Amino acid sequence: MNTKKALIEWIPKDHGGRTKPPLGTGSPPYTTEIRFIDGDRWPVFEAWSLVVIKDEQLSSELSWTADVRFLVKEAPHDTLCEGRAFELYEGNKCVAR
Repeated sequence: MNTKKALIEWIPKDHGGRTKPPLGTGSPPYTTEIRFIDGDRWPVFEAWSLVVIKDEQLSSELSWTADVRFLVKEAPHDTLCEGRAFELYEGNKCVAR
C-alpha cells in the first residue's frame, strides 16, 4: 500500500485532544479516521481510516514524524500526498493535525 511520511502534531488535552499520544508502535498499529483540512472534504457518510506508525519523536511527545497509510486497499490513496494537511479524529474529537 501507499505509505507516506507525515508530521503529526498531537493536540494536548487542555485544547480538546487526548490525555497523551498513543504509543504509535507495536501491534496492532494506531488506526483512526482521517479528514483533510482543505476544501476537498469527503461526504459525511464516507470515512477512511489511517494507519499511523511512529517513526521519530521530535521536540516533544506531542510532535512526531510517522509513516502513514490508509487501512484498506479500496481507499482513495491518491488523496494522501505530500504537503496536504489532514486531521486525525477519534469519534467527533480532533486529536492531531
